Amino acid sequence: MVKKNSFLLFFFVFLSTFSLIKLFGNSINLDTYEYGEWLINYQSGFIRRGVVGEAIYQLSYVFNNNIQISFFIILSFVCLLYYRLNYILLKNIKFDFLNIFIIFSPLFYLFFVIINGVGIRKEILLYVFYLWYLTELSSKNFNEKKIWKFICIFPLLLLVHEGIFFYLPYLFLPILFLIKKDKYKNFIFHLFVLVGLSVITMVILYFFKGSESNTLQICESLGGHAPTGCGERGPIFALQHDVLKDQANRSMLFFYFDADYKSWLGYIVYVFYSFIPLFLIFYYLDTKNKYFYLIIYLLIAGFSFPLFHVAEDWSRWFSIHFHLTAFLIFFLQRIHVLRYEKKDLLKNLNSFLINKKTVCFFLFLIYSAFLHHEEYFSKDTKLELTYYKILRNFK
Repeated sequence: MVKKNSFLLFFFVFLSTFSLIKLFGNSINLDTYEYGEWLINYQSGFIRRGVVGEAIYQLSYVFNNNIQISFFIILSFVCLLYYRLNYILLKNIKFDFLNIFIIFSPLFYLFFVIINGVGIRKEILLYVFYLWYLTELSSKNFNEKKIWKFICIFPLLLLVHEGIFFYLPYLFLPILFLIKKDKYKNFIFHLFVLVGLSVITMVILYFFKGSESNTLQICESLGGHAPTGCGERGPIFALQHDVLKDQANRSMLFFYFDADYKSWLGYIVYVFYSFIPLFLIFYYLDTKNKYFYLIIYLLIAGFSFPLFHVAEDWSRWFSIHFHLTAFLIFFLQRIHVLRYEKKDLLKNLNSFLINKKTVCFFLFLIYSAFLHHEEYFSKDTKLELTYYKILRNFK
């Protein structure tokens, strides 16, 4: 086993530094997506995805209306809080081979590092919320009344991005491991209230999905700090289109039928490759009920199925699933619920990790970056070997 406090500090300091550099670059370059999606605001009236952009806009008054500075400050705070909460959740866990394998999955912490177009996207606020939630659940002074705090906050997250709704069931997974039989009625009541509030919020957002007028007014409110091509392309421009159509006004429903078999095969390989750590976790899980938990997990993961029909950001959707699942796994270890079978192969892998730390570290790095796929799935995307791609670009 490896006590990982020093490793975690190094790892999260590296990621924090990388994140801040990337955010600074986005604010300077006025990047259309990684900068622009955060600037949707309420200057044209209430609209979906506008709550963070409005906070950025209001803070800019402190800096002589400089949107870029307020963008960098708010997003830097969010990133540092995110890594801080990760450290709190993970710091007391003894990391074995499986846990470190999870950390280096291409869909986990290094996802936005490896895939250039991802950047710091709005799902980071879902991660911050879920990490805070799990940390509270695992604290000794947690009580049932505190669940109401998270039930009320989650619908507000939908004001950041309505896609977060499709990951709602993850809030109830950890409760299943903590709840006592005499509390199931309360659990069902909490479930109905959360779903009810979230559905009401989604209905409201549907009627404020945006228009061409909203796009023009938002871009105008940002002035010289507006993202490149604000009124012509990008997240702000997309507000004027139907949620089921792309920016060229083409239907996105079942868009994946246009992809050829090479695109499908490459993407299946990429997802399977990235989820290998979770497959191993399931294989070595030491419980008689693991197939029951698998069915529950698949049902919960299946709640996001509609997203994959109408939006091509498949790697982002899978990455969100991986993040939330990994956080849940670490939480279950933190409360001493999750255990692994002591099989010889796993013992040998843990021994190898202890005796060959440096070698293992480089092997994990190679694994994390070996395959490359864009964050979206379409007929034009192909699976690539990362190192071959680097050499090709270098030439």
